[in-house]
Amino acid sequence: MPKVSIILSSYNHAKYIAAAIESVLNQTFSDFELLIFDDGSSDGSQEIIRAFDDPRIKLFLYEKNRGPYYAIQEPLKNSRGEYIAFHHSDDIWEPDKLSAQVEFLDANPQYAVCFTQVKFIDESGAPYDLPVTHPYKNIFRQKNRSREEWLNHLFWRSNCFCNPSMLARNEREIFSLNACLWQLPDYFMWVKLCARRNVYVLERELIRFRLRREAQNSVSSLSLEKSIRVSNETYFTAREFFSLTGDAEEFLKIFPEAQKYLTGGEILPEFALAKLCLEHHLPAYRKLGLEKLYELLTDDKTAAAIKKLYGYDEKIFMKDTGAVDVFGIKFQVPLLHSCLYVDFGAGFSEENSLRELVQIGAGGAFFAKFSCPMKGSVRQLRFDPDDKNLMLIRLTKILVNGVEVTDFSSNAQQIDDGWHLFLSNDPWFLINCETAGAELSVEILGAVDQNPLPKIESLFVQQNEKIQSQAEIISDQTAELSTIKGVESLARQWYRLSKALKESIKKIVG
Repeated sequence: MPKVSIILSSYNHAKYIAAAIESVLNQTFSDFELLIFDDGSSDGSQEIIRAFDDPRIKLFLYEKNRGPYYAIQEPLKNSRGEYIAFHHSDDIWEPDKLSAQVEFLDANPQYAVCFTQVKFIDESGAPYDLPVTHPYKNIFRQKNRSREEWLNHLFWRSNCFCNPSMLARNEREIFSLNACLWQLPDYFMWVKLCARRNVYVLERELIRFRLRREAQNSVSSLSLEKSIRVSNETYFTAREFFSLTGDAEEFLKIFPEAQKYLTGGEILPEFALAKLCLEHHLPAYRKLGLEKLYELLTDDKTAAAIKKLYGYDEKIFMKDTGAVDVFGIKFQVPLLHSCLYVDFGAGFSEENSLRELVQIGAGGAFFAKFSCPMKGSVRQLRFDPDDKNLMLIRLTKILVNGVEVTDFSSNAQQIDDGWHLFLSNDPWFLINCETAGAELSVEILGAVDQNPLPKIESLFVQQNEKIQSQAEIISDQTAELSTIKGVESLARQWYRLSKALKESIKKIVG
């Protein structure tokens, strides 16, 4: 019986498969079996694989592509080694990879899996020093952690283990494969693994992990379909973390940041984890957080316990469902990035500013509402509707603490029939009002022209016609008063200015 079973997965890597196999056969540790499965390659990979003649090799060559989950099942069931390793057909092992890992696991029975550090190579096999912005730059460069710390890292940072660097004890519970996951099967497996067993990462770089420099390959690998699937599979994997909420003491070891939900020595781990999910940077986790809170609050007994311990109820949940944008509504509807500056007597400042995303409705209508505690009497307000450099907007009603205010001005370049034309990236309306009280509430109703160019062009044409008309009048007057020095020259200047303005308008409205 071999000490190690190596399962090498192959699919359309004819250019690299020979080097991958040779890197196994050239290992200084030789007590292994090599189980190669090819998942229906169409590029001649299987012919290359058959050319290797070594009694330690066992072949599982499939005519049709079955998918990674089903393709690996047969070689996995036939593996006989005490340890098992996965290898990919485009990566290369260093000669002493197996010997270093076998030595470690033999000496440390408390660990179920041993990974290694990684060096990157490109399509030609040359060392590849990744740019700082590359997503793989430091993903596998991990310091060792406890099982609980690994789980915390997997929760907040996603996958961090290199699959083809792994050597594991050949125990079925370690390999939690999932047929429904195509993009993130490793992530799912590591979460399940760390929930039960300890893992270790050797400091040595014992695998050469291939990444392609070619831009077209990098772009093609980030297809819209894959990106959507990654988001969904992240959600499915994230659900596994709720299996860690059974024991409060263990839960707090994994999530020390949940200490803030420890009240009087009590904690409800499921509630705490749901709230942590709402803080996550990934929408999949935030969606899961809302879903779990919904489930908890629809159970009367659990809802009562949550309200008693945290004061959290359906009304607060309503606020969360209005604030946590898991479906990306902010990117699906037109919005104004509005800001209200409040002058409490010391002028306008960022400290006394309120920012809101304001939805633009049918016909361009919008309703912006701002509220905050008063810090003194209000002298003035400044409403910045957005930071666009081309806007056509009108305000139809302004209410300050319920009282309508009509005295306002703007830095618009043109005002016509109530429409304010802005050609600045800092448009603003100055609202003159004075009010006092405990709370400040400002409501602004208005409309935005979402296709302003025709109206802007019309306004400029009208303005230009007025300028030309004035210039012609001046020119006529100048002809009559030609004896007055300098007047004729001034008229010509006015006329040239109007023509230049007309050309500028054409360029602006394009």
